[in-house]
Amino acid sequence: MDGLSLIFILAVVVEKLVDLFKTVVYAIPFLPEKFKPITLELLSLGVGIMLAYETNSNSLTLMGVKTIDPLVGIIITGLVIGKGSNFAHDFFHYVNQKQNGTIK
Repeated sequence: MDGLSLIFILAVVVEKLVDLFKTVVYAIPFLPEKFKPITLELLSLGVGIMLAYETNSNSLTLMGVKTIDPLVGIIITGLVIGKGSNFAHDFFHYVNQKQNGTIK
């Protein structure tokens, strides 16, 4: 499977999982209302990082960026995955335009 396709699929999985947990988080009576969106965001980012780590997905490598520690690329990929499929699409679209020189 293509690396970018895997990242998009994982981003969709994270979106759907967080959507399922949204009901649970908002049903927790002792959690203040202002912490519920933050809880979902942290859950989303955590699941994204976990999935990127477990699948060894590194978007920096896919873009030709070399890092000393590949874990940095995996964490960045996990953050992109954790933000969801729209963010992942926008992120890679921007990087593609930057590489093609259409954005300065």
